[in-house]
Amino acid sequence: YCVEVKMTASGMVDGVADGGWPATLARGLHDAWDTRLFTDLVITTRDEIIHAHKVILAAASPYFKGMLSAGLREGQTHTLVLEDVSGAILNTVLTYIYTGKATLTENNVQNVLTLADYFQIHSLKKLCCYYLKNHLVMETCLGVYEVATLHRCYDLAADALALACSLCSEVLLQPAFLTLQPETLLTLLKEPYLSVESEEELLKGIIRWTCKDPDKRKKWLPAFIEKIDLRFLNSQTIISWIASLEEKHLLSDDLRHILTPLDIDSYGTEDGSDDQEDSAKKIRHNSQEEVLLVMGGESNGRLLGNVECFALGYSSWRCSIPDAGVQHNDHNEHQFQVLPAMEKARAYCAVATHDNLVYILGGQTNSTFLASCECYRVLTNTWHQLCDLPAPVHGAAAAFLDGVLYFAGGKSHEKYENQLLVYDENNVSWVPRGPLSRGRGHFGMVALHGSLYAVGGICSYGGTSQVLSTCEKFDPGSDTWTPIALCLLSPTCSTSRSSSGISGSGCDS
Repeated sequence: YCVEVKMTASGMVDGVADGGWPATLARGLHDAWDTRLFTDLVITTRDEIIHAHKVILAAASPYFKGMLSAGLREGQTHTLVLEDVSGAILNTVLTYIYTGKATLTENNVQNVLTLADYFQIHSLKKLCCYYLKNHLVMETCLGVYEVATLHRCYDLAADALALACSLCSEVLLQPAFLTLQPETLLTLLKEPYLSVESEEELLKGIIRWTCKDPDKRKKWLPAFIEKIDLRFLNSQTIISWIASLEEKHLLSDDLRHILTPLDIDSYGTEDGSDDQEDSAKKIRHNSQEEVLLVMGGESNGRLLGNVECFALGYSSWRCSIPDAGVQHNDHNEHQFQVLPAMEKARAYCAVATHDNLVYILGGQTNSTFLASCECYRVLTNTWHQLCDLPAPVHGAAAAFLDGVLYFAGGKSHEKYENQLLVYDENNVSWVPRGPLSRGRGHFGMVALHGSLYAVGGICSYGGTSQVLSTCEKFDPGSDTWTPIALCLLSPTCSTSRSSSGISGSGCDS
């Protein structure tokens, strides 16, 4: 049992906090719901009638708050009809509202996610995404991708798509593949990395998918086949597929035009072997290689703008990277591209990566702080400029959460900032979000399970810099930061730290 006592500077008691009270209150609320004590809302589902408290639902859900407080019929009649929702799913969501706990299974989690999104209960959405991420399997990963995309759970969608790409040959053969939406299949075919033996595997897969409902699906075939590299199918193979499609009544004029070789040599020789020249043109890859990139910084007082790479098989750091646009028949043979330098040398910048892009934000030169931002595209080995930050800062932190770039804190010319910004790609601008509880710079920030975590760093206190041990967590749903436990040096001792590097990973408990 824990009681927190807050003291004023004069030593007087300012207030007390009972750490066990939230759990006590949650138990009482759940008992009141379980026994229908003072319930004032009747919810009719597809197969069950459920009683609840309007004030509790309004406190937990913006959906209920808006509906019950805006003078709508549901608020006046104390009844709500959810005819498309099962009682079991609604009970799972209501149990979470009253207790903070939800029983998730592979049979109910997608429906719970759908209802949590509908009710705008962001924390329950995060729990569902966490469950789905930890239970991703090859057989259903693209189905999870569709659900995650529908509900704007973009980190989960990216994980599900990555699994499908890495096991593509097996995914193409699954029964669930035949039920995918055409937009999902098109997204898969656009990926630069698919683990398949040949492009013909993809062709077989999309024709199997089309044959499941040919009248409705054959219109998608031209768009699909345009994403397949036909140069790596020899002419006899293509002629065979044209005949097969014609026999199945799937060959439209547009599709025939795409498949019919205008120059037979461009598809390989008649004996089925590919031209040596074409073997170095393939953009699609059936294997991936992770590399470590280091960008900018300072060395012996000299500011750096160059980029260095360390990859599997390297014995040292190089200023070159394996060419992402070339793949040879010999998988051990690589071509390399020289890594271009940043447009502006800088140190103490914020860095974030997403989808083969590396973002470099702010920082400093030898004489000034920077507001400029750059992005390195791994697949094209090029840099391009982003819009500037609202103000020059160094020592800030950046991370991607659900496909969105967040930028936090940093030291400006005047102070340590508490800003949190989101990059708006559509309007090419930085949009403010809920600020940190205090200004901090040179700290670590990571995205994990639908939240941002800011750890340690430096702040200004009484005109001097102070190293921090405090940490806080950002919830995008409520747009607020909440303090969490201090950094630990050992199980019994807290420590302050700056320039923290942190990494997030999931673990089972």
